[in-house]
Amino acid sequence: MNALKHLASLLLPVMQESGEWMPSGGGLDVVIAQMKARFKSRTVGQIPEDYQLEAVRRFWQSQEILFFRDAYILSWSLCLPHRTWGPCVMEDRSRLEKVLDGADSWSGRPSAYRRCYQGLVKSYFTYDIFAQTTPEAGRNNWQILRQYLSDHNSLIKDHSPCPQWVDTAVGNPQLFGGQPCEPYVDALLHGDGGIIEHLCEQLGISKASWFLRELVLAQVRGATRQANTQFLALLPRLLELLAANEVLRDRGMIQVLDRYSEVPGVVLHPGLRDYAVAWWGNPWLPSNETRWGGVTPEARTMVADWLKLEFIETFFTKLAEDGLGDPRRMNFWKRYVKSIDHIEFGLGSFARNSRERDFVVLREKMAGLVLELDAPGANNAFIMTIGNLVVVEFSGLGNALYGYDARRSLPFNTSKMLTLPASSPNSLKQKGRSILWLKHKDGIHNWDKWEDMFEATLSREFGIEASEHEPVVDHSMETLGQGTSGASFQPYSRAALGAFAHEHGVEIDDKRSSGGNLWVRAGGSDELVNQLLTQWGFRFKIGKGWWK
Repeated sequence: MNALKHLASLLLPVMQESGEWMPSGGGLDVVIAQMKARFKSRTVGQIPEDYQLEAVRRFWQSQEILFFRDAYILSWSLCLPHRTWGPCVMEDRSRLEKVLDGADSWSGRPSAYRRCYQGLVKSYFTYDIFAQTTPEAGRNNWQILRQYLSDHNSLIKDHSPCPQWVDTAVGNPQLFGGQPCEPYVDALLHGDGGIIEHLCEQLGISKASWFLRELVLAQVRGATRQANTQFLALLPRLLELLAANEVLRDRGMIQVLDRYSEVPGVVLHPGLRDYAVAWWGNPWLPSNETRWGGVTPEARTMVADWLKLEFIETFFTKLAEDGLGDPRRMNFWKRYVKSIDHIEFGLGSFARNSRERDFVVLREKMAGLVLELDAPGANNAFIMTIGNLVVVEFSGLGNALYGYDARRSLPFNTSKMLTLPASSPNSLKQKGRSILWLKHKDGIHNWDKWEDMFEATLSREFGIEASEHEPVVDHSMETLGQGTSGASFQPYSRAALGAFAHEHGVEIDDKRSSGGNLWVRAGGSDELVNQLLTQWGFRFKIGKGWWK
């Protein structure tokens, strides 16, 4: 009775069509045309799983295909395990070949054969060849199926009216080749996803299919093959794609970072930095070695320098005592980013415990680098390892720089609570045991500016050289092209920011009067916004926007 019910369900649409009222007077041609159109657009619905499971279990025991119904149902059921946690037909070569032979026996009758072929196509797009748990046998057999679909693609079309999916399958034979995604990359990179929607609708490709995932990586590969200007223009789209595809983002990010590091004079890209660090952690920590192991050393160093630069900016602004920034110290140490081997932060009670969103995000980004500092209020310490020198700077103004010999045992233990008073245990301020002690004061020791004194001392006594310029150079005009408004690239002012916000339709949220930051509520996908706000000293926070 189940078989009879199934047959009745298949015949029902035809019976309904045959019973429709036929208009008189020349309406016959219209009706015929409508019926042909419905026939061409018709796609066979999914066979109920209980029918599939019954057929698979029967075939698993008998390994016989006696009737068309067997070949038809099994074609749709290659990915269905014959028992819980058991293998499926796709993972058993002899059984797969029997199903293909069973379908092949109907190749002389295209109207019947294409029904089997359609099921095989469904199975082809369903089986997850790229999953880590997929057995090697399944991968090999899937390739056998792919070759079969490629070789038999032309057999599903004859001179009789065919469903539309047949035209789609025959018109896209590359789907069953070694590079199934490549023909669609250019259209997708330009925002045209219509062809993919059509393929999915006509061929029954589900959202969970490997095909849609591989399309993401194909776009990444396609973008990385572009010239520098085109690649940079496509970068925001690539980051959005990878952010939405957790399974693929590691493979995709490796390609993006490696390609970006090859661009001459690359600018700091806040979105690329923040996504990479959020997904893989700090690039120079040994605990994250495996996560970063796939990228080139150049790409890893690039992101590490970006992150160190951000930490320097953050320490001398956000972590500054009483919120008072120290741009001179910040700008000085930015020139030593490439020389800094390691950074740690001794955070006082406020920065360590604050639930303010900025501090929560900051501590997440500083994971593995935070030390406990027994200091009230906003007192914090910045500990840098530069070659054989360990440098300690403090957030409060008026504090001297302390330098210790990295080749010897440090006079403080970073695994314990650090202190500030010189007389207290585990103090960071031990002048008697330091090899360097310098005051940030102009006009002393025959130096007009303390920066010149510091630079000369580091060079002469420790062989530590500063970069001539900051490590990340702003090439906004070059990378954005001639379409960029020159008026946008003016020195920062509140009025310039207001005009910029109006031009680009973004919101300004000024919380400085209540002790907060100046925010620009914009995402990280607009390259023009990224470049200009970076130039103006804003920093990007995922999910919140840009702050200064």
